[in-house]
Amino acid sequence: MSDTPSRLELLQFTRRVVEQQARASLRQLDRWIADEERREAERRQAEERRPPPRSG
Repeated sequence: MSDTPSRLELLQFTRRVVEQQARASLRQLDRWIADEERREAERRQAEERRPPPRSG
């Protein structure tokens, strides 16, 4: 038997690598989304706490 991986084994390995990279990319994107959602919520809260403009 040959020690060289078959074409099928190479394709399966490649699929696992691509899947791992995709999962890592999605985790990073989810962190960026959560960070942006938190920043937007903080901006809204700051606006709500801001005193109304004085007329006069």
